[in-house]
Amino acid sequence: MDEKWTSLKLVFLLAFITIIQGQNENNYDNSTGLCNKCKCISGSDFILDCSYQGFHHMIDDWPEHKTDLIATFSYNNITNLAILPYSDLVRKVVLSHCGIRTLANGAFKDIRMTTYLDLSYNFLTAEEIGPENFKGLYNKTVYEPLMLEHLDLSYNQIHSLPHNFFEHLLSLRELNLEGNRLRVLDPPTQLAMASLKSLQVLNLANNDLTELVGDAVRNLKNLRILNLAVNKLDFVPQTLTLLGDHLEALYLDQNPIFEITDETFLGVKGIITLSLTNMPRLQYVKANSFTPLKNLTILFMSDNPSLTDIDRDAFGPGQALEQLYLHNNSLQDLHYNLTKWSSLRVFTLTGNDLVCDCDLYKISLDLSKDIKENRDGPYCINPSNDQSESIYELGQLACEYGPYTHPSHRMERHFRILKLVLVVTAGVFTITSLVAVGVLYLRYRRYNMNRNYPFVTQVMYNPLRNPSSNFM
Repeated sequence: MDEKWTSLKLVFLLAFITIIQGQNENNYDNSTGLCNKCKCISGSDFILDCSYQGFHHMIDDWPEHKTDLIATFSYNNITNLAILPYSDLVRKVVLSHCGIRTLANGAFKDIRMTTYLDLSYNFLTAEEIGPENFKGLYNKTVYEPLMLEHLDLSYNQIHSLPHNFFEHLLSLRELNLEGNRLRVLDPPTQLAMASLKSLQVLNLANNDLTELVGDAVRNLKNLRILNLAVNKLDFVPQTLTLLGDHLEALYLDQNPIFEITDETFLGVKGIITLSLTNMPRLQYVKANSFTPLKNLTILFMSDNPSLTDIDRDAFGPGQALEQLYLHNNSLQDLHYNLTKWSSLRVFTLTGNDLVCDCDLYKISLDLSKDIKENRDGPYCINPSNDQSESIYELGQLACEYGPYTHPSHRMERHFRILKLVLVVTAGVFTITSLVAVGVLYLRYRRYNMNRNYPFVTQVMYNPLRNPSSNFM
């Protein structure tokens, strides 16, 4: 009886092992002859490119390699990502556009020395990802952290992050959450982001955010680059002051911000690069708007269709830009005192409604020869003949041009006058018509009264004469 029972247990054990092996085979693609299917390039790094190969599962082993390995699996169909095969030499893994919906617990524990992981353009949700997906190997009582420095989760379906999401990613320096569903940074997300003590780059672009909650960035003392482009910010978040002097680059492109004022960038004087492009509502840049930004050297402020005015005192004394991008706005003038033009190495101004004047002439004199070598450079309208002229070829005569009214403005004024005449004429006609109608109505009423009176003509009579007068 014991022998039969032992045999039965052995059969069940073998069956169980067979099932497990079958499942494992189903969870992985055989890597035998992998370099015949994928591109393998040996060099200072071993490059494994398995893009567009129709994989439904992760490979079960890496090709033989003795140097750092960079692996790309983009554009496959790996719906459920299993644990990646072991190697301490894997440095970069790209799994973008793979249709990934779930990650195995500890999916990256066997490549714990990987520093770059790209999971962009997949279908990961807040419900399907958590800290357990990014835990390292278990060491006695704790899971060892991964060495990830760059994590790209852009263009997934994440609306929130668990509060302990990054507990195994203590070395993370760059986090990309662009193109997700973060309409608001809720408390769990705030706690998760606040734990990123080493974070230097944070991308929150294209998320429909209306504000930047202070608790999400308060502890990011090493943050250098912040991207808030393509959100729904109608003002520059005041919480940026929490980032103090260490924030060096700020991107606010394509937000519905109306104006930039002297209070907009208070408290973030460390900014070196600032981008304010493709902002449909931006109309004014007021005095001292950029004065707090003592280190500003690169300013992108182009493709703003409503931007008509930059105050001549927008920059503070001593500020010297190296790159200034002002193309495709609606600027009509540009003040010579705006900035130190001779310091610019890159300058764009095409696609504006500029009028040739002495300011533009003096600006052209100060610009470097390298900038003015652009033969397709900016143009302005000569107010004396309505002809277009190259700003970089203006002469002293530009200082003698009189005031100019743009043709569109003249036409607009003409239509305003015509509209006024039409309104006045219509008013006079209306009043005259009302008076005429009133007079006709009164005459009509009088006519009806006379026609309905009972006597055709009025009877005239004299009082009776005194009878006695006939006998006198």
